[in-house]
Amino acid sequence: MRIEHVQTQDEHQAVIGIEGLERPQTLMHITDSHMVAADDRDPEAFEVAEQCTEAFQKLTPGCVPPQQLFEQAIERSNRMEVDCTVLTGDIIHFPAYAAVEIIERGVSALRGPYLYTPGNHDWFFPYHQWSDATREQHYPRLAHLAGNSPAAQVLQLGGVRLVVLDNSNYQMTQQQLEFLRLQLRTGEPCLLFVHIPLYTPALAPAVLEKWKAPIMMAAPGWTEQMRTQWLVRESDESTTACHRLLTQADADNLVGVFCGHVHFPHVGEVRPGRLQYVTREGFRDGYRVIKLEPL
Repeated sequence: MRIEHVQTQDEHQAVIGIEGLERPQTLMHITDSHMVAADDRDPEAFEVAEQCTEAFQKLTPGCVPPQQLFEQAIERSNRMEVDCTVLTGDIIHFPAYAAVEIIERGVSALRGPYLYTPGNHDWFFPYHQWSDATREQHYPRLAHLAGNSPAAQVLQLGGVRLVVLDNSNYQMTQQQLEFLRLQLRTGEPCLLFVHIPLYTPALAPAVLEKWKAPIMMAAPGWTEQMRTQWLVRESDESTTACHRLLTQADADNLVGVFCGHVHFPHVGEVRPGRLQYVTREGFRDGYRVIKLEPL
């Protein structure tokens, strides 16, 4: 399958030509808004919410609330009449009921379909242990946003498959791997959306410079001190196999990978002719318009 990624200097845009595409399509990618809200349903979160609200608002352009930037992104999707809006995690900074409701109001305002996958903050309160058990505990608050299938989703759209996988704990399960293989075997062009970027040699230097740890999926270079600090265990065999499938195997109909997490924009190859797009964080007014065009 012939795929052509058009070079652009605009960090808010990706233009991709796809052989045999039925019609031009436009997608909106939103990630890492880190909105903060809490009420008496989550009393422990009050103090943390106040601290985090102040911290993130200082980082936004013009010190506007991240929620305002999120609402602007939703309005942008509607104004552009995009075919689908995809949210790839850390849309909220922790899963207080009041924060989840902000996402609900946002996606309810969309005039087109949407997909959502959790990030590591969407399910983690800072006063809880960061673990798979904590993620499972808070999944029920988020599951309805992900079609009650947070681990893996797919949307067929005009001859293209939008595949969404939750890798917010830096891992992929065997079930997710099989789901991905199934989508790639269809022969239809597939765009993969995840929260945490795949490790690539092109991305690694910038991630290490910013975070002092290789916070990418299936990344080498973790020290025991880093793992203790970030609570990231060694990659499961299924995670390594997923990374190998996407970066080395002959998954010809993979169009590209779209993600966030590291809080800066980046475009680089996952393998020859297939690119990974890291979108700027939403609380800095980041977003990416993905234009798919027939070849």
